[in-house]
Amino acid sequence: MKRSCMALFACGTLAVFGAAEHARADVPALQPVAIRGDFSGTWFDPDRPGQGVVLEVFDGGQATVAWYTFDADGAPLWLYGVGTLDGASVHVQLQHVSGGVFPPAQQSGDVVVAPWGEATLHFTGCNAGSIEWAAVTDEVAPGAMPLTRATGIHGARCNVEETFAEQRIFSFERGTLGFEAVFADYPPGQEQFHELDYAFETLPAPLAARRGVRLSGNNHSDDLAMLVKAPMGGLLPNTAYRVEFEAEIASNVPSNCLGTGGSPGESVWIKLGASTDEPLAITQGEGASAMKRLNIDYGVQGNSGADARIVGTMGNGYDCGNETVPWTLRSLSTQGETIVARSDGDGVLWLIAGTDSGFESRTDVYFTALRVRLEPAAPL
Repeated sequence: MKRSCMALFACGTLAVFGAAEHARADVPALQPVAIRGDFSGTWFDPDRPGQGVVLEVFDGGQATVAWYTFDADGAPLWLYGVGTLDGASVHVQLQHVSGGVFPPAQQSGDVVVAPWGEATLHFTGCNAGSIEWAAVTDEVAPGAMPLTRATGIHGARCNVEETFAEQRIFSFERGTLGFEAVFADYPPGQEQFHELDYAFETLPAPLAARRGVRLSGNNHSDDLAMLVKAPMGGLLPNTAYRVEFEAEIASNVPSNCLGTGGSPGESVWIKLGASTDEPLAITQGEGASAMKRLNIDYGVQGNSGADARIVGTMGNGYDCGNETVPWTLRSLSTQGETIVARSDGDGVLWLIAGTDSGFESRTDVYFTALRVRLEPAAPL
C-alpha cells in the first residue's frame, strides 16, 4: 500500500518524525537563556508520527516556521510563517497555501495564500518544547502538543555559549594545522609492516569536495593505537579546565560485520581527549617483547582512559551486507560527560583524536574537523 508523501517528511524521511529513537533524549536538557541558531532543526511529537515542525532561526530576532501536518479530514496540510523570537519562545502567524501543482505545470497565479491562525513554540531545553495554536476558524480547536528534537544543524551544538566560555575549531580542510601522528601498541621497527601512515589529502568519493587528515594502519599485534596530537596554548597555567570535544570523521566501514579479532567497525573505537603531557610512543621492554606504548592514559581498546574518552566506533551505519559502502561523515562528541584536563605551567593542553583497534587488519580514518570547548573548572 502506498503512502501519501508530504515533501520533506514523507516516505524517505518519515522515520525522522516516526521514531522516538531519533530524539536526543540521552543528552540532559539545558535551560536555554534565549533561542539561538542552534535551535534550528526538525521537531516532532513521537506520539503523532508523520508530522512535525521545521524551525530555522536567522538574524534580526526572527525564525521561519514550517508545520507539516494534516487537516481534519486527514489530507496533508502545510502551514508556514515568519515568527519573532521572545526569550525561549517563537510567536508566528501561520499561513496556508493552496492551488499549487507539481512543477513545471504550476503557474504563479495558481497559488492562493490565506491566513490559518497563530502559534507559539516554547522550548524548555535543547531537545524539548511545545507548540500551542489557535486557528482563525472553528474547524480546528485551540490546542497544544509537546515537541522533541528530531534533528539539528550539523556542527551546531545547542547552548554552547551558555555552557562554555571558549570554543576553538580546527578545520583540517586547511591542512594538518600542526597536528602530528602518534602510533603505538606495536613492536618498534615494524612501521612498514604495520602500514602506518599519516597524510593530509582529499577525501575519497563521494566526499571528494572535502579534505582532511588520514590515519592508516594494519593491526598485526592484536592492538593498535593511532592518533593525532597538537598543543593548544593561550590557557591559564596549571589550571583545571572542564572540556568537551567534538570531531567530524569520515569512514567507509559498515556496521555489525565480523572480522579477524573483532569487527572492523565496532572493534575500532574513536577516542578524543587532552593531556597535560605531550603524547609520545615510548619503547618499553627489550628484544622480542619490546613494544611502542603511549606515555598517557589512552585506555585500552574498548575502555576509555583518563586522557581520552570513547565517543564512537568506525561503523558508519551502513549494513554489512551492502555490496558497496560509501564514505560517510559523522560527528562524534563527548557531550554529556564530565571531563577535566589540566594545563601545564605554560598554559598548554595537548589535544588528542584517534582510534584504538582490536580488529586485526587495516583501518583508514579521516578527521576533517575538531572542536574543543572549555572553561576553567572552578571560579577564578
